[in-house]
Amino acid sequence: MAQSIPFREGTYIIEAAYLMTPLKRSLELTEGVLEVYKDTLGTKHLRGRAFVRNTLMVALLEDEESLDLILDLGLGFRYRMPQPILQAGKVFDPRTCSIVHFAPSTGLVPLADADYEALLSAATLLLPEDSFGVHRLASDHGRSGHDAS
Repeated sequence: MAQSIPFREGTYIIEAAYLMTPLKRSLELTEGVLEVYKDTLGTKHLRGRAFVRNTLMVALLEDEESLDLILDLGLGFRYRMPQPILQAGKVFDPRTCSIVHFAPSTGLVPLADADYEALLSAATLLLPEDSFGVHRLASDHGRSGHDAS
C-alpha cells in the first residue's frame, strides 16, 4: 500500500476531519494528526488519531454501519479514507471525548477542493448540544467553536 500514501514520512496536522455515513450523516473529529512511517522492511504506512465524542459515534452508527473518513490537510490536500479501521475508547459520558485511532483499510482517495466542499455542504452534522440532533454543515464546515468539555 506504500504507493497509495501520497506523503513523505512525518507527522501532519489535520485541519478538519469528519466521519461520514453513506447517507451523509457526519460527526467532527478534533485535534487530528496523521503519521506516515516505515516499518522494518521499509514499507510506508499511514495511521492517525483524533478526539471524538463517543456518544456521537454510537449515534452515528445506530442506523448505518459503514463510515468514511473525510480529511482536510489544507487546500489541495483533501482526501476520503473509505471504511477506515477505527479503534476508540469505551467512554459514554456525553461530555467526554476520547481518542479514536484510524488507519486506511484500502487507500486514500484524493478529493478536489470543489468536491470536498460539495461533499461537506451536502452533509449533516451530529451535535451534542442539541441532544444529538442533526444540523446541516455550514460554510465553516460545522466548526462551532465549542470546546470538547
